[in-house]
Amino acid sequence: MLDNLKRIHKAAIYISVILLFCVIALQVNSSFNISLTINASEVLIGISILILSIGILLKYIVKESEITNIKINNIFNNISSFLVITNGKELENVNKSFLKFFNFNTKDEFLEHYSCICDRFEPGEEYLQKKVSESENWLAHLINNPTSIHKVKILDMDKNSRIYLVRFQEYYQDNETKYIVSFDEITQLEQELANNRIKDKQLLEQSRLAQMGEMISMIAHQWRQPLAAISSASTAIQIKAKRDKLSNDLAVDLALKISQYSQHLSTTINDFRDFFKSNKQKQQTSYKEIVDGVLNIVSESMSNKNIKIIKELECKEGFESYQNELKQVILNLIKNAEDILVEKEISDKYILIKSFAKENSCILEVSDNGGGIPAEIINKVFDPYFSTKTKKDGTGLGLYMSKTIIEDHCSGKLEVSNNEDGAVFTITLYKNN
Repeated sequence: MLDNLKRIHKAAIYISVILLFCVIALQVNSSFNISLTINASEVLIGISILILSIGILLKYIVKESEITNIKINNIFNNISSFLVITNGKELENVNKSFLKFFNFNTKDEFLEHYSCICDRFEPGEEYLQKKVSESENWLAHLINNPTSIHKVKILDMDKNSRIYLVRFQEYYQDNETKYIVSFDEITQLEQELANNRIKDKQLLEQSRLAQMGEMISMIAHQWRQPLAAISSASTAIQIKAKRDKLSNDLAVDLALKISQYSQHLSTTINDFRDFFKSNKQKQQTSYKEIVDGVLNIVSESMSNKNIKIIKELECKEGFESYQNELKQVILNLIKNAEDILVEKEISDKYILIKSFAKENSCILEVSDNGGGIPAEIINKVFDPYFSTKTKKDGTGLGLYMSKTIIEDHCSGKLEVSNNEDGAVFTITLYKNN
């Protein structure tokens, strides 16, 4: 465009000069009619002035365009991100940051070694590749998925992997569609996110270990009665046998009881073992299945402390999620409610577990009649290491990890509020997740 303006400007100057010569020639040539000569001269002078004016205007436009181009080039070459201009087939231009990173002086030097920046892309499932599929290269994939987040891993000259966020902008120039592609480095951000994921995993494990300690205590409570019954039955068999008073019917009856109690112990340990299995994949489940699994573990502990469990599980619809992680969250909410009810010595203690469907979501509420959470701390209960259980050596990780599991792992929401009786924790999971 700028070159065309320069050509037009030069042409306007040449035409103006030619017209001025024509005016001079008309004035000198006295053989022409005087009035005709004057009229022709005036016309030519007018045209010449007009063309000169156009030429001056064009010169100004060209000058301003050159200044604008200099500014654009300065921005293009001084920006820290890689910038690549391509028509989809050829690499047309790159900025200084690009050349510095790859240790080349010019684009042509780079093209002597590589046909495309994609030749330096590193493999990785979550990163762009030179060829994404049989029908798409990396640029076509960008163009066909403009709203997606695209990342690429590139090996620098010291053979260190660097991670970049890739974006593009389409524009039209010289009757051709072109693309300016930017590569913004996010290596440090990605490392921080990875470190945070490791930290969350460690906190999750710490939280699970704390829960495991409580589980062992509950196992002891649940096993005490069946173990006592087994011991009593075996003692009865021994005493009756020594006195020759062990009838066949009594032996069968006592053996059956021992078998039943043993089966109860086996079922209990399986419940605990399944609870701590690490789910790598989502599976179809429901709130009823999850809640029943948790209550199999805690019901006896609740009964021993005179806490009534009320179930109102109206949501029958299933959804895909990490079943054991959800069990961990619900167990934590129930145990927190139990602690409050016992600590405050509430009479007629109860924990209400309620589920219902709402539009595209499945909602579970765990509430109690423990009086609720004070207004000054209700916004802090999900903060890491915040705990009100100072007398019980609370870690302050239970609710933090519960929120992390629901919102980061299960793509749902975990919220807290108070009603007229006590605290209400609400889990919202979406059916299409």
